Amino acid sequence: MIGMAERGMWLGYLRRAAAESCEPRRNWRWMLTSLFIGAGFGLIGGLHRLGNAPASITPDVAMTSVRVALVFFAVTWLVVATARFGRSLWSRNE
Repeated sequence: MIGMAERGMWLGYLRRAAAESCEPRRNWRWMLTSLFIGAGFGLIGGLHRLGNAPASITPDVAMTSVRVALVFFAVTWLVVATARFGRSLWSRNE
């Protein structure tokens, strides 16, 4: 069972990992990269949905691109925050 002191440490590490992952000055490369990759996949998916129609940027294609970019960004942020949280726990145990 996790004690109150142990739970407080975990919450502190989790808060610090989330705060470090939100700082744009340090993280602008992965933030922009994840948005652009997501937008690219969304554009491909949106154009694929048009089927045999000529490729054009319709509002539906644009919204698909934006949605996928935001999902990629959120998933990447979760992975980065989890890695930082794990690194904090790992360094505590050494």
